[in-house]
Amino acid sequence: MDIKKIIDGTFSITELNQKRKSEPSHLDFQKVLKDAKSNISVAGQSSGSTFKGVEEIPKDPSSVIQALSEPEQINQIRSQGIKTAENTLNILEQYQKAMGNPQMTLKNVNHVVRSLSQEVNGLNRLSEKLPTSDPLQKIMNEIGIVSAVEIEKFNRGEYI
Repeated sequence: MDIKKIIDGTFSITELNQKRKSEPSHLDFQKVLKDAKSNISVAGQSSGSTFKGVEEIPKDPSSVIQALSEPEQINQIRSQGIKTAENTLNILEQYQKAMGNPQMTLKNVNHVVRSLSQEVNGLNRLSEKLPTSDPLQKIMNEIGIVSAVEIEKFNRGEYI
């Protein structure tokens, strides 16, 4: 397109329409989407993974659990869960000793309660990754409940 024609006003609308027709038309969105989905599924089947940073949304949530049920991943989550459960129980023991010590100030006990709260959050995250039939998940949930009750009692001021 010539700029002089536009500035002089000699450029007609019919010329503009003819130029548009000669340009390649826009791609159909549905076609592009369909191609992208097929590329993702082909890449997932051939390499066992999707594109970097792109995850497919599963149609069935149970497929996520089945994908996690690979023994190596479950064992790793279980070992992390056991360590976190032990750490939580150790912090609960420190909390018990701190509450039984009359020389401990509430600020010092509050520090223990905060670390207990952080461990409980980690415990809950790991517990959600385990299948519901796993006995470790039940143990982790019980430890989390006991800890949450103690945290709430302390925050409410029941021990003042």
